[in-house]
Parts: sequence; structure tokens; C-alpha cells
Amino acid sequence: MFKELTQVETREQLDVRGIDTSALEAFAYLDSDRNIRYDWHAHERHQLMYAFSGTLRLEAENGIYLLPPQRAAWIPAGVRHRTTLHNVLSGSVFFAPSLVTAEHAAVRIISVAPLVRELVRYALRWPPGRDPDDILAESFFKTLGLLCVEWIKEEMPFRLPAAKSRQISGAMEFTLAHLENATLEGAADTAALSPRQFRRRFLAESGIVWRQFHHQARMLRAMELLVLPQAAVTDVAYTVGFNSLSAFAKSFSRFTGQSPKEFRRSGTAVPGP
Repeated sequence: MFKELTQVETREQLDVRGIDTSALEAFAYLDSDRNIRYDWHAHERHQLMYAFSGTLRLEAENGIYLLPPQRAAWIPAGVRHRTTLHNVLSGSVFFAPSLVTAEHAAVRIISVAPLVRELVRYALRWPPGRDPDDILAESFFKTLGLLCVEWIKEEMPFRLPAAKSRQISGAMEFTLAHLENATLEGAADTAALSPRQFRRRFLAESGIVWRQFHHQARMLRAMELLVLPQAAVTDVAYTVGFNSLSAFAKSFSRFTGQSPKEFRRSGTAVPGP
């Protein structure tokens, strides 16, 4: 059961925690909220978010992103987004735009080395109310900002693109609602297009073909399900439309770089940042 915050409540939470009211150039914040959805908002600072455990869904104007455990997300300053936290323990570092000169103006899920986890954990000693004259903190955040420029150059495919028309948007919603048995023909019917017209329109609006969208949606949903308490790999495979456990394991490993069991362990382990 999710607690959905209104835009006013979301803004109040950000202000109370000092995330948008701090005068500091950089600081870190530990978020341990459970099953909560923040409304659309944007920050004046860049945000590097690392998921220690659980899965976090990010929605932006250009699509839906999934931040799995042991991965990081980059949210540029000024980008409107909405976050949904599923039993998440995450750490975020906020940077003034002057500290990170980045070419990418959209949310990105990035593949990160264990070093990133440790640096984010270390940064948590400096929250929004930290001493502004702490020389060590200032030097640390400047160096971390330079490293971020390198990290965000590579993006992981944990995103579903957004559509530009109601027809294709409806087809995407149909696909997401029927992951286990959706077909291109069914999606085309939902969009009131012939399969040939649908293929062309879907690619033009999303940048990928429908089958790739369907596959990525199945993998992202599997990632969300695998970190739920008592989740079984076999049940997750069937839920997202795989009749063969070996086929599911192979597809999942190719997509995430981890086997379903490895991913499940990494997502449910509770760290101590």
C-alpha cells in the first residue's frame, strides 16, 4: 500500500529535510522511506542517488526509469521527476550545478563500481545542516563532482521511453498491463492501427521497436518483483510471461548482468551506510 503525497506535501517534505532550503553547494541525505510516492518536483541541484537496497521507480517527462539495488541514478538540476520507493534504503548526494559540468540533461541510470557505494556512504556524514566551513567536506564534494562527470557518460537500459501521442501511449499502457501475454497485434489494435502502421509509429515515437519495449518492460517488472519479501524466482518468471525458468534466467542475466538469484540477494540485503 503506497502513501501518495500531493505536490504540496512533497514540497513540505523537501523543505523540512533541508533538501531544497539548504544554502550549501553540496550535501548528502539518507532516505529510508517505505512505500511512498512523491509527486512531481524538481531540484535546483543535481542529484546522485544510490540504492543500497530495494527498488526505486523514477518517472520523468521522457520515460520511466527503474533504479535497482546497487545502482545509481543521475537526476540533473531542474528536471521534473516523480519517485516511487519500494522498501528502499537510498543515499543521495546533491550538487550545485557549478560543481558538475555535465552534458546530459536527462535522468540516467548508471552502472557503478563498488567505489561509488563507498563514496556515497562516506558522504552521508555531511547532511543538509552540516558545517558550511568544513574544508574536508568541500574538498570531498568537489572531487566527487568531478568523478560524476565520468560516471554518467555510460547509461544502463533500465528505462521505458514515453510516447508522444495518445495512440502509442495507450498501446504502451496495454503492454504494461498484459506483460505475460501481450502481442504486437494486440497493442496495434489498442492504438487502432494496422500492425505495419503501428511498427512505424511506435519506433518513431519511442526510439525502439515494440518487441524491445515489451522485453524491457518484462525485465524491469521482474526486477521490482524479485526484491519483494518472499518472492520466488519461478513465480516471477511466470508473472512476466516466461514458461521456461532457464529462458527467464538467461534473459534476465543478459539484461542486468546478474542472475535472478544474485539480483534478489543484492536487493534484499540491508546495508549499514
